This record gives sequence, C-alpha cells and structure tokens, in this order.
Amino acid sequence: MRRTPALVVLLALTLLVALLTSSAGTARAAAQPAADTDCAPLALAPFGDPGDAIGKATVAPEGSACFTVAVTEPGLHLVSLDDSHNEAHRQVYAADGTEVDCYGSEFATQGMCDLAAAGTYTVKVSNSGWEDEDTAVSVVPLGSTRGCADGTGTGWDLPTVSRTSVTPVEVDCQPFDAKPGERIRLTHGTKVYGEDVAWITDGSGSRICPHFPEDGEDSCVLPGDGPYRVLSQVSGGEKGFPAEFAVKVRRLNDPQGCRTAPVRPYGPLEQQDFTTNPCHTFTAGKAGSYLVHAVDQDGNTGPVRVYDASGRTVCWAEDPCRIPDAGTYTAVLDGSYPYPGSPQGLIVLDRASDSGCVATGMGLHKGELSSAGQYDCLTLSAPRGASVAALTPLSSAGVHAEVEVLDRDGTAQCDAEKLANGDCALTGTAPYRALVHTDDGGEDATGTYAVDFRRTDAESDCPALPAGSFADGGAKATLATGDGVFAHCLSIPAGAHTGTEVFQLIATSGGVAAKFSVVDSTGRKVCDRFATTNGWTVCGLTPGKAHTVLVTGRDQAATYTLTRRDVTASADSAGCARTAAAKVGGPSVTGAYDTPGTLRCHQVTTGAATDVVHIDVRDALGTANIAVLGGDGTVECSFRNRSCAATGSTTHQVLVQTPVNLKAAPEYHLDALRIAGADGPAPECTRVPSVAYGYGPITGTLDESHTAVCAVLPTAGFDHFDAEITDTTGTSTTAVPALYNSSWTNGCSLYIPSGYRCSSGGSSAGSSPSVFVLGLPEKASSTSYSARLACSSVLCGPDRVDVTAISPTTAVGGTKPTLTITGTALSTGATVRLSKSGSTLTAKTLSVSADNRTVTASLT
Repeated sequence: MRRTPALVVLLALTLLVALLTSSAGTARAAAQPAADTDCAPLALAPFGDPGDAIGKATVAPEGSACFTVAVTEPGLHLVSLDDSHNEAHRQVYAADGTEVDCYGSEFATQGMCDLAAAGTYTVKVSNSGWEDEDTAVSVVPLGSTRGCADGTGTGWDLPTVSRTSVTPVEVDCQPFDAKPGERIRLTHGTKVYGEDVAWITDGSGSRICPHFPEDGEDSCVLPGDGPYRVLSQVSGGEKGFPAEFAVKVRRLNDPQGCRTAPVRPYGPLEQQDFTTNPCHTFTAGKAGSYLVHAVDQDGNTGPVRVYDASGRTVCWAEDPCRIPDAGTYTAVLDGSYPYPGSPQGLIVLDRASDSGCVATGMGLHKGELSSAGQYDCLTLSAPRGASVAALTPLSSAGVHAEVEVLDRDGTAQCDAEKLANGDCALTGTAPYRALVHTDDGGEDATGTYAVDFRRTDAESDCPALPAGSFADGGAKATLATGDGVFAHCLSIPAGAHTGTEVFQLIATSGGVAAKFSVVDSTGRKVCDRFATTNGWTVCGLTPGKAHTVLVTGRDQAATYTLTRRDVTASADSAGCARTAAAKVGGPSVTGAYDTPGTLRCHQVTTGAATDVVHIDVRDALGTANIAVLGGDGTVECSFRNRSCAATGSTTHQVLVQTPVNLKAAPEYHLDALRIAGADGPAPECTRVPSVAYGYGPITGTLDESHTAVCAVLPTAGFDHFDAEITDTTGTSTTAVPALYNSSWTNGCSLYIPSGYRCSSGGSSAGSSPSVFVLGLPEKASSTSYSARLACSSVLCGPDRVDVTAISPTTAVGGTKPTLTITGTALSTGATVRLSKSGSTLTAKTLSVSADNRTVTASLT
C-alpha cells in the first residue's frame, strides 16, 4: 500500500521526537527488527572504562533494540551484552544484512566477532523473556591498544596490581613483557567472590593459549611473535560494580624473583622465613621422592605444585613428589587466585636422606614436634622381612601423630593404618626409617607425641592371653592405661588356640574406647575391632602359628578385660551348652541373661551335616541378637535380630547378645528347629499343592512348648507375598514369618507400618520351592494366630498360566465343554482357576503341551 503524505509526516515527526528526547547512544525498543536508519549510533569502546560508549535500552518481551557501529579497523571485536534477567541475546549484522558469526571459535569468548571489513555494522538485542529487559552493550576492537594498562613483567616478586571494572561490558587489557617460547602461568579473579574471564593474546585479540592447557598443565608456551597481552572481563561480583579484580602473569621457565629454599634435615626446623611471594626454588641433589610442603604462620601445611626447569609440572600437589633428575625445581605455593594469601614458607625433605634421623629400638618412643611442618625421622632396628607395628594413642594431650615407614631409598613400606594394625611387612632395603608428623594445623600442629613400636613376627615379651570360655569366671586378661601407658600387646602360643575364636574387649572402668587387632607370626592381620567400650569379633586364627594381640587406647586412666573363646565344635560344653535341634513344633531353650554386652553361647547339634536348622532368639524386650557359626567356626548367620537357617555342620554355635546400648531382658528363648534334611523338608511341614493366589489362611496356637509350624510351598522365582498375620485374641504382638528359598536365605522382612513382606528369591522365574516357618512373636511366649501369604503378583508359583486365549468362549447345548486355554505354563500338573461372570470354574484335569504353550482343561 502506498503511503499518504500525512502518514509520511507523522513518521518523520515521531522519529524527530525520538532523536531529540534520547541521549546519545540510547536506542528505542522495537517490536520488529529495525532498519539501520532506526538504530542508535554506538561508538567503539576503548579498553578499561567504556565511558559513554555503551548502548542502553529497555527491551519489551519479544521485542528488540538495535545499534549501529562504525568499524574502521577490521578484525576481532568483542560485543558484550549485560541484561537484567538473562533473557536477552545479541546478533551482529554486516551492512548487506548478513549475520556475523560471533561464536565460531572453540575457545572464543562469548560475543567475540570477526568483523572482517571496515564499514557499518548493526548490533541487535532481542528479549525472549516474559518481562522487560534492561540491557547494555559495548563493542571493543580487540586488536587495538587504546585504554590498555601500563605494561608489566613476569617476575614472581612483582606486586599484584589490583584494578577496578565499572561495568559488566568493560574489557580490560594488560600488556606484559615476554618472548615467544616462554612458559607463562596466568591467574586472574575478583577480590571478592565474582565471575570473570581472561585470556592471553597477541596483537589479534584472539585466545592464543588453549582454554584447557595441554596435559593438565596450568601454563602456556607463548606462540607467535608478540607483543603479548592479557584481555579480561568481569561479568559479576558479590558486591556488584565497581568490582576490584587482578590478573597476574608469571614465567615458569627460568623463573625470576623466586625465593630459594634448602633441602632440610629431619627434626626441628630452623626459623621459617614467611613471605607472600608464592614462588620458591630448590635444588635436588639426586632423583627420588621428596616431601615438598607449604607451611603458613597458622601452622597449616600441605603439598604444593612443583615444576621442572622448563616450567612443566613434575608434581601436582602430590605427596610425596617424585623428582625425576637432579637439578633445580620450582615450587609454587598459591593457587588460581591472583591476590596474595597469608605469608608462607617452603619445606623440602629428601625421603632417602638420613640427615637428622634418630636411632630407636622396639618399644615406646617419645618426642616433640616443635614447629609446624616438622618431620621426625626414627631409624628402626628391625631387619628386612620383619613385621612391625607402630601404635599411637587414639587421642592425646599432645599432637595426633601420623607415622609411616620408609626403606633406605625412601620407598614407602607401610602407612599409618597398617602400622596401627601391626601388619607392616618390611621389604625393600634396610635400614628402615619411621617418619612422624601431624596433618593438623593451628595449635594442634605442635606438641609432644608417643609411638610404641612392636615386632609382630617374632617371639616377644608380651604376656600370654589365656584361652577363656563362656562359663562364668572364664579366664581373661586385665589391662590398664594411663600414666604414660596407652597400648598393650598379648601373645597367643602356636599350639594354644583353635581355628576360630571370638575376641571381646570390655572397658570395665574409665569409659574410654579402645581397639585391638590380631596378627599371626607371619605378620598377617587376621582380624581387628574398631574402637569400642564393649566390642567383639570372630577371628579365624592361622593353624600352627603364634599370634600377637595389639590393644590401643588412650593415655587416660581406664581398665579393660580381653577374652578369647573357642567358637568351633570343640567349644567348652560347660560354657556353651549343647542341645539337640528339635523337630518343627518342638520346644524352645530358655537361657538366663546378664547385663547388656554379655555373650552367651549355645551349641546346637543335629544328626547330619545336611540337616537345616531354623534358629531364632526371642525375649520380652525384643533386644537380643544372634550370630551362628558352623563346626569349623565359619559364620553362617551374621549378627542380627532375625531368624536364619544354618546347614553344613552337625554342630552350630549360637552366640546371643543384647547390644550394650539397649536394655536386656532377664531371660531369652532360643528356637532351634530342624526344618529339612538330605531327603528334603521335614515331615512336619505341610505340603501345599499351589500358591497361585497365596497360602492360607492357617490358624492355630503357638507357645514355648510348641514354637512353630511350617509348610513347603511350590513357589517360583521372583514370587512376592504380603504376610497377613493377626492374633485372634486381639493382641498386638503377632507370629513372625520366615520364608526360606533353596539357598536357605530368609526372604521375609518387616516393613513398618504395613507388616511383613516375603519373597521366594531365585535367579529366574522357574520353579523355586520354599519352606515357610511361622514362629512365636518376638516379645510374647504364646499367640493364637491367623496367617495368610497373599500373592502380590498376578499369580504366584510355577503352576501359573499366562492366558492369551480361551476356546470355546460359551457352553454348547448345556454341556460342560472342554476348554482349550492358550498361554504359557511354567510346569505340568498345574491347576487352572477361571472366573467368568461371577462364576468360578475349577479345572478337574489339566495337560500341558510339550512346548509349554497350549494348556487343555476339562471342566466340571
């Protein structure tokens, strides 16, 4: 449509008003892309404060604004955008309307555009959000030097220069003196928490160093001819703008301005020279493992990054640092933050050196770490092949000492954990040295320490730990700590132990936790127990070998008893009462209980190792747990408050305990019922023909003379049941189910508040028969029960048929037809139950085709 003269006048007046009422560089919002003549002019911005060279616009939702910029020198330009809600985006168009690719380089900074020809370009800002966007843009020619800061060097002793960015669209330039091929480390950041980006460039403005340096390096070998600059931009800060920031460029090859640090002897450190200069150089006399640590005035220490003479990384804050060759190396103590931190010093120790080491024998050694970062070196008298322990207090008034053992060449032999357990086997080349230090800082970095060294592979003067029993008054060892004593050792002669024993440590006074480990004469740890005031563990002892027991506590007044008791078939019958497994429905065994933590033992016997025994413990409080071990001491049921099945032995040792943090009932009841043998499930167990829809309900009564009932269920793998169990008298305590699969794992678990759920297990959907046991409640000695297992699947058991078709669908002539049921059956001899229009039809006979696909049922 041709414009009328009136319309042309109106448009001209509107444009004139817009130009008169807007400040220079401010654009009007437009609903559609505007022609160049409608866009506000925008001057190229210098580096640093852009001043008035910022285009600002409030852009409506789905709207846009535009600016024109005149480019006189072709090359890279950074078009920066700042918006209030992060919903705006920028586009740049050449004079002919083609869009400029501003995201072409993999390492380009966002908004970096190659404006390849001189001329006028249009910058368009669009709002894709739901509310107005306050936007600002700038265009900075990256190849220019206008506004760059004064040049700087790359020496490590130069001060960090802090500068200020006034707006997110500001770009800053820092020239630096460097030559091609030098390896430069760049760090940058805001003084308070903020976001920024920086890159090394030459005269082009492009990123000439990879965004991700090669091989994990944090530096760059300068390419090209220079001159070199760092371009940077602060995009956000915790306190907004203006934002203080810094960039720092330092040379790593032939570094200048670094402090020199010696390789020190072990032992007390001379006065540290703390400095904010993060660069230190040291000379390694030979290749090997070195400790290269920073230490600050607050006593904090840690490994630092180390570079070789070319500036490549040798160690990335590793401990120890493996130096490949003799020579001078550079250690840098700071990270990626450019501002200096607290003053620090450098500690370098040669792990292969014996300078400052002190000879010590087996036994107690006391020392002092008088300065943060100190390592003491103790030369041990143990020969190659020996096994040693280095015990330290679990806590103390002095430092928390860490100990490791090295050989003559500085090769690690054992860490603190192995030394604490006593299973440190010395290999490598003697003599061996223990290094003692602490990883703690502050006030905890200095103080006294104690280490108790022990041989665990040879006869020692450790007193014997006698064989105890579960009978009252059984033999035990009594130990005490305090007055400088925090550790004990005990010996077990080679011929004075069985294959499996239970060790129990009890704090009888002081309430101080202690731990123990048991090591055989070859130096192999056979068991241990973490720190406790009442704890036990089952320990498999090495046949024909002597053993050492190491007990470690604190240097505090406390007393303990340590016992070891046989838990194999040879267990003392006086303390581990023997009883034959009863048939299902037989009586329980009553046991008297003592204080929480006391271990009671019962030995359950059966006629054959193929017998399977259901074992459970019950008490009025529900706090007693059981562990079950076979004739050779193998753990058959782990320590828990749940029934289990044991097989494979004619004797089963049952340990009963109420945990020390719970209240104990005065007596408990032990159920030990034979539920299966070599010929299958026990005859007392009801044989159930089908569990397609579940099992039950069954009803009856249980008491201490008739403790359980059982059934053999034709389950399939992956069957799941909801156990619906009630007491018919209304009591809240109800009977407890167990469902054992072919591997005799109990598949029933209690879910609160819904009740028990049981699964048959199995590795496939095929037939997997189960034995169901319903026993007395946990906290009651009798119950009148009603129990049902409801199949929670569509159908359960191997007799289920997944029906796909039934033919015929209706009866003919009033007769009862033979139905052909097409589907999948898991086994022959199954029962089919069909329901139609509310009537239930039960199959009288059933046959399954050879391919288990077609099922034919004759109905009555």
